Amino acid sequence: MSPYGIRTEVRSSAELEACLDPRASGVNPATLELNQRVTELFEELRDSIYRYLIVVMGSPAEAEEISQEAFLEFFRYLQNGQAIHNVRAWIFRVAHNLAINQLKSRKHVLTMDPDFWDELCKLRPDPHPTPEQTVLHQEDFRRLHKAMGQLSPHQRECLMLRAEGFRYKQISEIVGISDSNVAKSLHRGIKKMMREISG
Repeated sequence: MSPYGIRTEVRSSAELEACLDPRASGVNPATLELNQRVTELFEELRDSIYRYLIVVMGSPAEAEEISQEAFLEFFRYLQNGQAIHNVRAWIFRVAHNLAINQLKSRKHVLTMDPDFWDELCKLRPDPHPTPEQTVLHQEDFRRLHKAMGQLSPHQRECLMLRAEGFRYKQISEIVGISDSNVAKSLHRGIKKMMREISG
């Protein structure tokens, strides 16, 4: 178990619901309040965590399971009376560690395939574009997908965290590398993407 209280096994959505179900018998008011807090944060952060994990894992199903496990770890950590100063960064760090543990158990690394790219695209906001805008957006996303396919998994991960608004220091803490390596990954990743998109 890491300092973040991470276990490697992945739980089902049923356990998440059971842990956070305020109707469970014998639940005291403090636990109900904790359930409410975790549920609110789950609603607020789940899409960001899920998008990040799709990029890291390459599998929507695994991204969903690891998202749930990260929030279960958050619930357990708070239930044990532990304090967390930056909740968003903490949950991303837990999600990262769970994903890395899962990836280590694989015999091969998945590449970015169209299925999970389509899943990621579904999560972007839809401002009801015109048909012309839709065609242009689809072409832009095809180029972006091709460009992201040229990145290493590490570069994709750093870029995704940066897109989620994390600073270099926070990314280094989440991913477990130095600030300078984060900067290099971002610089090289952006260069590769710009070359692919503009080419």
